[in-house]
Amino acid sequence: MQTPLPPWQRRATVLVAGLATTSSLLGLFRPGHYPPRLLPAFYVQDLVILLVGVPALVLGLRAAVAASPRGRTVWLGALAFMTYMWASVGLQVPFNRFFLGYVALFGLSLFTFVGGVVDTDPAAVAATLGDGISERHYGAVLGVIAAGLAALWLSELVPATLTGTPPLLVTEQGPQALVSHFLDLAVVVPALAIVARWLWQRRAWGYVLAGVALVFGALLAPAITGMTLALFLTGAVTLPLVAVVFTALPALVAVTFAVGYLRRVPGADRDGRPDAAPSP
Repeated sequence: MQTPLPPWQRRATVLVAGLATTSSLLGLFRPGHYPPRLLPAFYVQDLVILLVGVPALVLGLRAAVAASPRGRTVWLGALAFMTYMWASVGLQVPFNRFFLGYVALFGLSLFTFVGGVVDTDPAAVAATLGDGISERHYGAVLGVIAAGLAALWLSELVPATLTGTPPLLVTEQGPQALVSHFLDLAVVVPALAIVARWLWQRRAWGYVLAGVALVFGALLAPAITGMTLALFLTGAVTLPLVAVVFTALPALVAVTFAVGYLRRVPGADRDGRPDAAPSP
């Protein structure tokens, strides 16, 4: 049985959804909100947050409040997505009048995510999945995504480090262009590798965090794909086609496996009791 969501987590999630909606609308419609060099990629990002991230967060919260293990997984994955996105936005966008909003969004998303994970019963999640997923297949996918993401960014950063010359992306977009590299290599890649190992070892937390990681990747997929294509098609940065493909591919794989994972996690019936998980 999962711990019911404390009131502070519910209120914080609603506040994140409201602030995220406000920020995205400001970015899309307020003239001068972003510097010209960040357009149109940030328009794509705001659209994804508004049309994908916020609905996933709200629907996940609603289902999690109803004691749905599937809803809890979506809620935590959406909070992880919000944490990542607002860290990225807050570090990339020059100061504007919504700067404190970015601070609030990152802090609320991060601490609500941590609180939600701590309150999750990993044994209950592992029990509901049973033999519903292949630990080796899902663990391998997470490991490959981690390795592919690391290889993609290191292929730019290692030669630049050896020669002492900034990557071309920095020359074209400025120092904030490496924020995604920093966050991915410092947090996302190690986290995916650890979760993959735990899943292979059939640790209870591996089942929990594998679902969260896959939902996170699925929500990130349209943002990564859309922003990369926007930069590529407008010529804002110099990107070889192979880099475009291998930037979007791991996130798109996450979408497929996230759907498969969620299909095997029970929802909740009308009385708020978890349904039985569907057979694989």
